[in-house]
Amino acid sequence: MSLVVLAAYAFGALLGWSASRRPSLERTWPRYVRAQLLVASVVLSVSAAWRLTGVQDVVWPLAVVAVCGVLLALALLLSRGERRAGRAVLWAWTGTPNTGFFVVPFAAAFGGPTALLVGVLADRLGAPLWALYVGLLRRDAPIPQRRRSSWVDQSPVLALIVGLALHLVGPAPDWTAAVSLAMAPVLAATGAAVFVGSVLHPTQRIDPRPGVGRWAAFVAVRIALLAPAIMLAPDGVRLALILCALSIPAFGPAQFSTVYGYSEPVVAASARYGWWIGGAGILVGYAITH
Repeated sequence: MSLVVLAAYAFGALLGWSASRRPSLERTWPRYVRAQLLVASVVLSVSAAWRLTGVQDVVWPLAVVAVCGVLLALALLLSRGERRAGRAVLWAWTGTPNTGFFVVPFAAAFGGPTALLVGVLADRLGAPLWALYVGLLRRDAPIPQRRRSSWVDQSPVLALIVGLALHLVGPAPDWTAAVSLAMAPVLAATGAAVFVGSVLHPTQRIDPRPGVGRWAAFVAVRIALLAPAIMLAPDGVRLALILCALSIPAFGPAQFSTVYGYSEPVVAASARYGWWIGGAGILVGYAITH
């Protein structure tokens, strides 16, 4: 499974690179970003919320969400000047783990259903925080956004509500777990394609060096805050938390920078240098499960 996920990343990155070389896609690229977001939201948010079995399922995922919230609060305190809140969101987001397109696929590949559920819930239970991210980014966006696009940008929250409603109606069928596992390589490929295409978009070809220090500081805070949870967590959960701590860059900052018109060196630094951290996460995850 791990080789399939890695191959999916490579295939998706190739697609994203090919798309970046087609000038005709420059203006329409936000449509592809939103389409990929919608597919991921419908599949993961609905199935994850539907499959909840008890409070014990959400304790560790909520710890990951809490760390992301701390990063946002810190960024808002440090930010100054024009478009303050939008820029702060991008700073904080570059320090968060890539739960949807890294933790979920590799938790499935290395740890099976237990680790996968933690990864999926960490990703989906962060929907309220996502809603705050998107709301602040849209409010301060250099490119004005149409109101009707808001429902797509907020689709993770809407899909989570649908999943919780289904959970109240009755238990999730067994096929929902199979769908989550089967979607791991699909999410890896589509996520990599949209990410690479966004990073190579003309609006994002900026010098990353001014943003390296700030990005590295937010990643260091993430790792430090997750370290106690990693030491306390049970074995199946620990793998997912390690992948959260040692994660590849979050795809959201680059993707939404192209959609909303931001141009932040911190985002460029994350996109260029953050992959080494994810490589360490893969090595550690493989070592503790083999």
